[in-house]
Amino acid sequence: MSRFRTEAATLRVTREGAQPLADAPCPGATLDILVSDNVARYWILERPPGLASAAELDLYAADRFTAIFGDDPAAWSLRVDPAPRADRWLACAIPAHIAETLPESVVARGWRVRRIQSRYIEEFNRCCRSLDTNTAFCVASRECTTIGLIAEGTWRGIRVHPPLNRTAANFRALLQRDCRQAGIKADVLRPVVTGSLSERAQWQA
Repeated sequence: MSRFRTEAATLRVTREGAQPLADAPCPGATLDILVSDNVARYWILERPPGLASAAELDLYAADRFTAIFGDDPAAWSLRVDPAPRADRWLACAIPAHIAETLPESVVARGWRVRRIQSRYIEEFNRCCRSLDTNTAFCVASRECTTIGLIAEGTWRGIRVHPPLNRTAANFRALLQRDCRQAGIKADVLRPVVTGSLSERAQWQA
């Protein structure tokens, strides 16, 4: 058995669709499917009283998704991070054809799908241990700019904006606007920015 561990390949999915994918270099090669934030959808769930099961959480998330976006949740794969002590949770939705149908097609080409997640979730999971309890966590990519607000350790808001190289508003203006909508002061949050346009965001801040 080889002692060398190969890294997973990444299949990126944007509004234009999935990038071209070759057959796996060997049967069972590992693949991550990474979904652009302008394809995914995000919202904040306020923890309901008396939540008794994961099934109830799924129904609650679906109801809120419909109320916010007006779409049928059956066409989406909904995911929630129900942190035990938090009053608000981050929720994410990925189109069902990406979360369910696309993996079937890549498995047929010899790949083994390790995970399917959005760009923001991937970056947040990578950085979350180093974040303060008051943080504006931003992923500034060439597709879009996603800003999530965490105040006193609780999610307060998240929005997806146009990319910083295609919008008249700069990062500071976007952050202040999002904070006003969430009812918090921007100056109490420490901006943490990742992504290909992170230097532009830091310069604008």
